Amino acid sequence: YDIVKDFFYLLKPILFIIIGYYLVKKIKNKAFLFKLIIYSAVFFAFLHLIKVMSFLFENPFDINRLRNFAGKSNYIEMLALLLLFLNLGPSNFQITRYTRIFKYLILCSFILYFSRTMFVGVLILFLSIKGYLKFNRRGLIYTTAIITAILLFYVYLFSIEIDRDKPGISTIFYKIKIAPSEIFSSEIDRNNAESLWDHWRGYEALKAFEQLKDTPYYSGLIFGKGLGSLVDLGFVAPLNEEGMQYVSPLHNGYAFIMYKAGFTGIVFFLIFILYLYLQAYKKFHNINFYLINNSLSGIAIYYIFTTLIINGIYNQSDIITIILGGLIFFQKHFSSKEI
Repeated sequence: YDIVKDFFYLLKPILFIIIGYYLVKKIKNKAFLFKLIIYSAVFFAFLHLIKVMSFLFENPFDINRLRNFAGKSNYIEMLALLLLFLNLGPSNFQITRYTRIFKYLILCSFILYFSRTMFVGVLILFLSIKGYLKFNRRGLIYTTAIITAILLFYVYLFSIEIDRDKPGISTIFYKIKIAPSEIFSSEIDRNNAESLWDHWRGYEALKAFEQLKDTPYYSGLIFGKGLGSLVDLGFVAPLNEEGMQYVSPLHNGYAFIMYKAGFTGIVFFLIFILYLYLQAYKKFHNINFYLINNSLSGIAIYYIFTTLIINGIYNQSDIITIILGGLIFFQKHFSSKEI
């Protein structure tokens, strides 16, 4: 069972890329695809805002409880936001006179997810599409400015006391503050919920790397432990009602790939990411080709980031791979002509 489960788990991004490619290829009216994303986002945003208002009418403002009730993320809304604010789409792509309403409806919903991953994701994709994340003079200026702003923000966060359990906006600041230690710190206290969950991602990854070394001639480091292998957490963790000691998907996608396929898998993954990123450096024949290539490059950077925290391309709720497949078709199409 675990072998079959892992097989389809690892196959999922490949299938989604193929589905995205052929879906876009088969639909003659390309503007329909853009409208589908935006109208779907409007629908999801409307439902999300209703849930948010329903929660706030009956409960005090608490970000954790709000997210558990109304939803933690929606990447269709993130994509629609980029399409609307960057005016992306084919030349015959038009929405309606209500476009401005759609923009701010989706924007409000987007903000109220309070999702760190979505905020960073939209920033990465926005800057990439604009061409600001290339290794050139302009890219260096923007990257330096962003890194400086982030460092100054963290200096501020570490200069103040933030109560982990205090409801309200301080919750999101606390989560931002502990983000680096969530990934890289593996020290946990099983009897302390704060210690356990604040460092859970790092703990999972540590256990995976420890068990890779526990293989003959360290072969696990090169080839991983294969399909069906499970990470032993060392105790029965309260991940569901029964508790779990052995897990397969991990939050840290790099640790997950290493555990399944070792450095071999990591190398292939990074080659794929590098290939996508380098699309931004291709000479472009028209503005559409330029935007598509920058989008592919942005997705590469997005996956570098999300693979650290939510398993990236192997996250089962990820739909960016479908978009990636569609963009690959558009790249092929725009390389020779415009829509």
